Amino acid sequence: MELQKLIREIHWLEWQLRAFEDKYGVLSTDFYQAFQSGELSEFDDTDLPQFYDFLEWSSLYKVSLHREQRYRELLQRQSMVEQLRHIAVPA
Repeated sequence: MELQKLIREIHWLEWQLRAFEDKYGVLSTDFYQAFQSGELSEFDDTDLPQFYDFLEWSSLYKVSLHREQRYRELLQRQSMVEQLRHIAVPA
């Protein structure tokens, strides 16, 4: 997966995560930590509107973490200078 595609995906994920952060007033890192620790177990009822939001939010956050890790791995293989040289600059 090339760096530019990863960056677009990361930006899209950030946009999706920001919508949940705005809706619930909590940053994704804090939400995910609470979700993983079981602190949000009172929302494990499928009849609650938060249930599906929280599932989606946690999934998006996990994907975001994986994409950022993949970005860092690719960047280590190709120097910043190399990457910037490959980007076409409009005249």
